[in-house]
Amino acid sequence: MMEVTTALSIFDKLLDLLGLVKDGKIKRNEQVDLAFHKTHKALIETEVYIQNTTAQGRKRQKETELAELWYEASIPMRHVDKKLAKIFNLKGGYWSNPDSWDDMRSGDADISLKNVQNLYSELFSKK
Repeated sequence: MMEVTTALSIFDKLLDLLGLVKDGKIKRNEQVDLAFHKTHKALIETEVYIQNTTAQGRKRQKETELAELWYEASIPMRHVDKKLAKIFNLKGGYWSNPDSWDDMRSGDADISLKNVQNLYSELFSKK
């Protein structure tokens, strides 16, 4: 009798799992995780680059990599927070060519690393 109860319990859990997949909840959680992972990587790489820039000077190739990281982080973030995704996209634009970046491009969006860190921390603590 115990085996039947165990089998039914496992079957119920599988049905619950299938329901979550059908409702999109699992996919949504994976998108949230991906958004946080990509954001974290972009933040760390940017912080390290900025700290090393004063000692080693600017490196155009690294700035291009940072632009790609921010663009990549913006894609999954749009499923989590559209405002933050827009800021990430703008940040990617900045790192694409920091010498010619005009603050007018960001409009009223604060793309500073400090602001991004704060917004990310707030969002991370909510999820």
